[in-house]
Amino acid sequence: MDFDSVLREVGDFGKYQKRRLVLLGFPVLVGSINVFLQVFIAGKSGHWCQSWESEDCGSFNVTEIQCENFKREISVPVTISEDGKKSFEQCEKYNVTGVDFEAAVGTVGKNVSLEIIPCDDGWVHDRSRFSSTIIMDFELVCGKSYFPHIAQSVYIAGRMVGWTMFGLVSDTFGRRKTQLFSFICGGAFAIAITFSLNFWMYVILRFISAVLLSGASPFVLANEMVGPSRRVLAGNVMWINFAVGYGVLAGLAKLIPNWRILQLVVTLPYILFFILTFFFIHESPRWLVNQSRTEDAEKVLRKMARENNKPIRGDFTLKNCTRNEIKHSINLRGSFLDLIRSPVVILMMINMAFNWTVQAFVYYGLSLSTSELGIDPYISFVISGAIEIPAYFSCVPVAEWLGRKGATFVTLFLGGIACCVTPVVPIGIPRAIVAMMGKFLITMSFSVAITWALEMIPTSIRSSVLNMLSVASRLGAMLAPVILILQDTWSSLPVLIFGSLSIVAALLCLLFPETKGKPLPATVGDTKRLHSNNPEEFETDHGDGRKNLHMLLSESREQN
Repeated sequence: MDFDSVLREVGDFGKYQKRRLVLLGFPVLVGSINVFLQVFIAGKSGHWCQSWESEDCGSFNVTEIQCENFKREISVPVTISEDGKKSFEQCEKYNVTGVDFEAAVGTVGKNVSLEIIPCDDGWVHDRSRFSSTIIMDFELVCGKSYFPHIAQSVYIAGRMVGWTMFGLVSDTFGRRKTQLFSFICGGAFAIAITFSLNFWMYVILRFISAVLLSGASPFVLANEMVGPSRRVLAGNVMWINFAVGYGVLAGLAKLIPNWRILQLVVTLPYILFFILTFFFIHESPRWLVNQSRTEDAEKVLRKMARENNKPIRGDFTLKNCTRNEIKHSINLRGSFLDLIRSPVVILMMINMAFNWTVQAFVYYGLSLSTSELGIDPYISFVISGAIEIPAYFSCVPVAEWLGRKGATFVTLFLGGIACCVTPVVPIGIPRAIVAMMGKFLITMSFSVAITWALEMIPTSIRSSVLNMLSVASRLGAMLAPVILILQDTWSSLPVLIFGSLSIVAALLCLLFPETKGKPLPATVGDTKRLHSNNPEEFETDHGDGRKNLHMLLSESREQN
């Protein structure tokens, strides 16, 4: 008897699993909020040089806002476009040192012959949309305008470090203990971000929180407690929560325009998650079996059976299950040495790593640039998340209809075309529609590509290669915010880079073998045979590889 057979006996998708899926979905939702939080806490707003800071316009009987606009009219150079629109310089001003404010009032609308200098006394920010952002508090404008993009790259780097580190910790000490540690420690550092005194304190605290919060493993816990036939469903439920997080974040950001309060509101739930995990989430019985802790696993499974109303026999035991799984893992043992000995396979893996890097690069690039579409940034961000839900569900039938190769090529290629076309589409709703088409296609292609990759990787080294590919995708995610800096040079350059690389990756994926309907490779030799279209000579993987594929699929989605 294998573990999945035991799981079916106690109920592989009953009340126990459904209730835990709901509980585990909340950390995924809040995790999504924290990944994209900087879209709003570093929201862009108008700014101009500060002048006559101590002058309150008391003698002119105007409001504070009118006073600031009055000062801008006097002290900031203006550019008139061909269509007659007036725009104020954001990083330069007239040198009004020693100039009396009331005397300067008479110069409004007249030619000013004063010297133009860089801002030397701080900036005034338009607070009509955001009352406080990190850009305002830390003055990340002009020469420091790229700092928020660097901060987002550092945050994603923290997630990569955390995932790499806590993957080993979770496998050693258990999913539940690691998640408890992650929620309480990572949540504490996330809350501390609220009290950042300067930009570098903000960056360091956010990096540490990203590392620590990566120890939470709701995807793994969700997939390890359901049967093989339900793992794709469980993974999609988790990813729907991730997409819903977009909408929740946009709503909260609209209601809470102060970044410090918003940061606090979206991180306090980690204290609640710690409590819920402590009282209602049990250790993964599958992990306990792999650790030969059969008695502890049996206790969890008996709780599962009671909650699922599944009576189990009195001689219920997991000892044979443990021995069979260990024996199977020994039969399929492999290493990267097998990979090095096969140039064809290693070139395929390099191509795969490039594909995952590009997919993550484009996905995060489009997700982080929704505010540049010319429509309400809150609405565009909600749509960006909502578009992912049908994408996740569409990828399965499309992959069955076109095959893995056809589905990945078509969606990635068309997604790249949509990105390249975006700059020539009028800004506003038309551009938003084209950009969201690109986001839909890239999301779908990434989901199909993950399944396809796992069907090409041999069982003997599947987990190891998955780790390598996940690191590659995180590198792509780290690069996305850095590339967005280029929009200050040419607004269309980042999206053209996203589109061009998508098309290149789409063409290169034609070099991969089709895996639809093919046996799952057990060894590197099987992968070579798959590449040469010779699947009838595959070595057997005893059927377990296909079952484990669904769990790895959801895990790899979480890691990316």
